Amino acid sequence: MGKGDVDATILWDWFVKCENFLRHKNTAPANMVKTITYGMTGVHAIRWLAANGPSLGEMDWDSYKDHLHALFLPSDWGYTTWMAILHMKQDSKPFSNFTLDVMGQNNLLAGTNSFMNDDFIQDMIEASMDMELATECHRENTNSITTFKAWMDEMKQIDKKHQSRLAELT
Repeated sequence: MGKGDVDATILWDWFVKCENFLRHKNTAPANMVKTITYGMTGVHAIRWLAANGPSLGEMDWDSYKDHLHALFLPSDWGYTTWMAILHMKQDSKPFSNFTLDVMGQNNLLAGTNSFMNDDFIQDMIEASMDMELATECHRENTNSITTFKAWMDEMKQIDKKHQSRLAELT
C-alpha cells in the first residue's frame, strides 16, 4: 500500500509518537514541525526534508500531516482502507483480536470522511463475525445492548465461553 515503504499505519504511528513527544516537551505550535522533522529517517523522509526544508518554518502541524499523506500515500488510501475494513472477517480468530484489528484500521481513518462511528463499526463486526459466535450472541440477545462499549464487553464474555467450547472439541 502506498508509494515506497511508507503506508497509512506507519504515518499514523509517526504522528501519534510525534504528538506525544511534542506534548511532553510543551512545544509551541509554531515550532512543532521543525522540532520533529529532525527525527525523520529513511530515504523518503530525507527526500521530503531536502525538498521542503525551507518551508518548514511556515508549515503548521495539520499541513505537515496533509503533505506527508499526499507524498507517501495513494490518493485513494482512505477508500482502500475503508474497503479493506469492510472485507475483514473474524474467521477463527478470537473476537477480541478481530475487533482490535478492525478498530486499529479504522483509527487510521480518523479525521477523514471514511472514519466509521461506533454504530457502523458494531454493525460491520456483527456482519463479519464467526457464524457460530453470531448465533450464540443472538441467543444471548446482544442486539438489545444500547452502547458500543457495553456490547463489546458482553461480546468478549460470550467469546470466552465460545473459545472454551471450541478448545474442548479439539
